[in-house]
Amino acid sequence: MTKPSPNKLALKLPASLSALHQEAAQLAEILAQQENATRPWQHYLLQPTFAQFAAEQLGHPFDTPFRLAAALLARLDYEEEPGHSDARNTLQIPGLLAVPPQAITQAQALNKAKAEFQNLTTEIKAALAPRPTLERDRQLREMLADAGYPRAHLRQCYRQVLLCPEKPDALTLSWIKARKSIRKVTVDWCERKLVQLDAQGQDTGIQYQRQLLADLPGSRHQSLRQVQIQSRPNLQVAEIFRNDEEEQYRQVGYSAMPVLVHGGKDRLLPDFTRVDHNPPTSQRRTRRDLKIEKTPFLAALRVHLVSE
Repeated sequence: MTKPSPNKLALKLPASLSALHQEAAQLAEILAQQENATRPWQHYLLQPTFAQFAAEQLGHPFDTPFRLAAALLARLDYEEEPGHSDARNTLQIPGLLAVPPQAITQAQALNKAKAEFQNLTTEIKAALAPRPTLERDRQLREMLADAGYPRAHLRQCYRQVLLCPEKPDALTLSWIKARKSIRKVTVDWCERKLVQLDAQGQDTGIQYQRQLLADLPGSRHQSLRQVQIQSRPNLQVAEIFRNDEEEQYRQVGYSAMPVLVHGGKDRLLPDFTRVDHNPPTSQRRTRRDLKIEKTPFLAALRVHLVSE
């Protein structure tokens, strides 16, 4: 069976993106309506530094939690963010919101639209696979622009809204610290990856890094390490359901956005653990961390050298 061409797949983008934005706007409207409800819905939003920054960018304070969450969930496009020029950054506000059933249903519809859009872009990328990475990304961006959404924020479009469709007996929250992985890489691996990033040899930054790699003395070839660091700590959320015989535990996920919890008739959150607004800091550094040079040797690959 012949696979669809990239251009044929791109014809599906306008409808997919339109549906995604429409579902997000409808969820935002439902959430915003809860702000002025006669009987308030319980909420618990944490305010670490990165969440405070997000609230400033969204233009809503923490004392209007439902409008704040609405603005976050509806933001599917890049916007100018002073101090955050890296477009890969996403705004994050962890926490919990008790919501009515219609908010749960609408969030499920939004999640479905998000998954369908992600599947479509995955198909497009697969169809463009023979092309170099930079060209493939550029072509996808051009397709999004042609579809009428030049500033679509892919990571924000993809990430699912976490839900508790049935009200649990309890919720457990805990901060999971930022994780770091360090792995040894070879000169050949680095060269191959750099070539994939710039197969046409037109990116001066990549070409400079290839030259750095070529000039690396043989005695340092064993010193290459790729360092990957998760940018922010995550708030882990899990549900607990109890009956007469057992207690069931289910992982909901990491709360980059408020988790929408079925509020039931009382409009309250279930029992939940409280955590500090700011994740705990760890001063512990392993011996191998101390040997890694702070400045990347090959920035495009996050590859550092081990100090001699």
